[in-house]
Amino acid sequence: MQILKGDIQEKIINAAEEVFLERGYKDASMREIALRSGVTVSNIYHYFTNKDEIFRMILKPVLNELYAMIYNHNAEQMTIDVFINQDYQKACVQEYIELVSVHRERLRLLLFQAQGSCMENFRSEYTDLMTRTISVFFQGMKQKYPHINIAITGFFIHLNTVWLFALLEELVLHHIKKEEMQKFITEYIAFETAGWKELMNV
Repeated sequence: MQILKGDIQEKIINAAEEVFLERGYKDASMREIALRSGVTVSNIYHYFTNKDEIFRMILKPVLNELYAMIYNHNAEQMTIDVFINQDYQKACVQEYIELVSVHRERLRLLLFQAQGSCMENFRSEYTDLMTRTISVFFQGMKQKYPHINIAITGFFIHLNTVWLFALLEELVLHHIKKEEMQKFITEYIAFETAGWKELMNV
């Protein structure tokens, strides 16, 4: 019976994720991935260019979620209600909970075990992109609502993204129950929202 290409790729990815989680990217070997997947090293290279490509494939779902959080900051599609609407805040809470609940192990790889991979500088690259995106978002909101204040330093916006990673790191490191996580994230979102309302005179 012929094994489908997708099935072999999935075996390789599943085995690689185990090895990366145990050893980190830098110390994981293709030989160990081959051993656990039951696919020879030479055959793995028929499906993936190198170890880095396998790592990126494993992280793709969580990267998609994180980048979606950036590109959701679209002033054309949002109103000033984002700073005061409770339904929006609840949606943000659920977004964080789902991110950590569904992608806990991938977040662990990305945040703590990516040294030596193309993702080792992800945190700083993401922070820079988020800072630029929010600055553009504020400019768009200012056009719609001239009374708001957007004279906020880029470093403060940068710092807020750093806090986001601190939040994710703590949630990944500590196995907090879902109910406690919801309470903690609700507090975080409420605190952040109140701060932006004050700074922007919303």
